[in-house]
Amino acid sequence: MISHKISSITKGVALGVLALGMAGEAKAQLLAGKTNLLLWGNLTPNFGLELVTSSKTSFNGNIFYSLDKSPINCSIKGVDAQLRYWISGRPMTRSFIALGAQGMRYKVKMDGEFHHGDAIGPGLVYGYALPLGKRWNLEFTAGMAFMWFREKKYAVKEQEPKDYQFHGMKVAPMGLGISCSYIFK
Repeated sequence: MISHKISSITKGVALGVLALGMAGEAKAQLLAGKTNLLLWGNLTPNFGLELVTSSKTSFNGNIFYSLDKSPINCSIKGVDAQLRYWISGRPMTRSFIALGAQGMRYKVKMDGEFHHGDAIGPGLVYGYALPLGKRWNLEFTAGMAFMWFREKKYAVKEQEPKDYQFHGMKVAPMGLGISCSYIFK
């Protein structure tokens, strides 16, 4: 039942973000490729694209996939998407606020226990894009999300349970990063 709820929520959030991203008028779009340097610090390869959709909005999407062995005993795989409104009035320059959604699978080892599960939810992000040159930006972002989750929790020496034992909602960080981006134009 909880997986059906998560699936329905995922579809609704994805369609809503897609509809908002397409709401702007069509113009010559800027496109940027980016990577989050903080995720690389946890051995989590990631890549994102940002597409300018109007004179004050852009759509940003990212994927990430961590290696099984990371410095903080955490394995995450997921996606996030954001519709950004550029407060400065010009996309990919200075301040923005964003409405976003993220979904992930995780396996974390804490205090002799594994937490293995899925999470999905909407959130708000604030960021600042610092231009480093004509095509390069350094982007600082942070936000919060309301995440619905389900997880299996078990001791390191035990076998992983077949079914999820816990589910609920938590507030979690979203879009936390220092990203390097290259504007293709």
